[in-house]
Amino acid sequence: MTTIDIEWKHTCGTVRPLHGMNLGAPITNMATSTSISKSLSCLEVPLTRMHDCPLNNPGMRLVDIPCIFPFFDADPSKPENYYFSQTDDYLKNCLEYGTKIMYRLGVSIEHSRNHYWTKPPEDYKKWAEICAQIIRHYNEGWANGFHWNIEYWEIWNEADTELPQLWDGTWSEFINFYIETSLILKNHFPHLKIGGPSMAKLNTGNGKAAREFLEGCHNAGAPLDFFSWHQYSDKPHKIIKSPAQAKALLEEFGYGSTELHLTEWHYHLGWGSDCDKPRAKLLGQMMVGPDSAAYLAAVLIGWQDTPLTMGHYYTGSSSSSGYALFEPLGIPTCGYYAFEYFNRLVRQSKRIQTSSSDPDTYVIATRNDNSMLVLASSFKTEQGEVQFNFEGLNIVADKCKIHIIDFEGVPKVITKEITFGKNSIAIEKTSGSALLLVEYNV
Repeated sequence: MTTIDIEWKHTCGTVRPLHGMNLGAPITNMATSTSISKSLSCLEVPLTRMHDCPLNNPGMRLVDIPCIFPFFDADPSKPENYYFSQTDDYLKNCLEYGTKIMYRLGVSIEHSRNHYWTKPPEDYKKWAEICAQIIRHYNEGWANGFHWNIEYWEIWNEADTELPQLWDGTWSEFINFYIETSLILKNHFPHLKIGGPSMAKLNTGNGKAAREFLEGCHNAGAPLDFFSWHQYSDKPHKIIKSPAQAKALLEEFGYGSTELHLTEWHYHLGWGSDCDKPRAKLLGQMMVGPDSAAYLAAVLIGWQDTPLTMGHYYTGSSSSSGYALFEPLGIPTCGYYAFEYFNRLVRQSKRIQTSSSDPDTYVIATRNDNSMLVLASSFKTEQGEVQFNFEGLNIVADKCKIHIIDFEGVPKVITKEITFGKNSIAIEKTSGSALLLVEYNV
């Protein structure tokens, strides 16, 4: 039996809204876009990173530098050399359902035979000036633009892989590229947050690539308002401890106050392959199935007491490959409900002290003057009883409502398999992974 103790009178701060996303609702099909936008508005997503946007909106020229400024030889000072309209519509839709934006300056991954946009720019300074004009369009009204005050601007994506579909150059070239670009942008916009480098291999080789990047930035006096990296795993504790590892590296080079953004993360069971399509399909189904709800909630709970500034789930859009909160027609996956349950706790004003007897069962609780919420996530644990103990609170069954996501894969309210004690609620967990939300009217 797993026991969870809730000291309902002992408050300890608030629940931090760390449930950022990658990608907004797609705008290629308005019925699907409207459905997903409505669902995302319920999550109150704090920050959405714009990466791979054209891949999620086939046929549209979105976000990426070559999509907006297609001819590098053109004059970056002239508005007619930019194509903003589709990106304008895409970002506007995101802002309307309540999220803020992190704009990734660079290009999406290229899965094509040849790679057209991932080579290092021929002229770093000119590339940075193009980025500056894009920032002016969205923040200063340039070229019939807007005053959206987009604060976060991230430079490139996963250049440390040195894979041609991401960065067709060396890591050393990228470090120089980041330094020059960040210095130019920070000079133009000292009030904005400039950062990167969205590393794919933060801890590979004992953090060698990260140290090279940080040393280069430190020696050049380059700005690093936020540091970003990616991590895909099927073990919650690996992603939960990642922010502390990143912070330790940053502190070595004097960037201890830099924000930490894990800008891609996912419940990940392995990479699919075109050579084994049945396995790829199965992996995709599993990554958004019942286990994912428990996994995602476990990570969001575990991050609360880490130095992480923001996590960005990949993705908050739709996909048939297992990398999204929604199926292609906009139907929420199991993972969506983990974020929905979590955001209910974010809305409440006071976090309550909790503890669990099982290290693989993560728990967090909140209360206000009228109600209390307890979110417990058991990821691939033993089947059996989970008992919630409420110190000093006489439990009344009629005041309690218990939600669960388990092997059936849909959220439901349970009325059976519950035992009420004087100060406790015991629930029989019939699957290895389960996400429980206890609502109690105090």
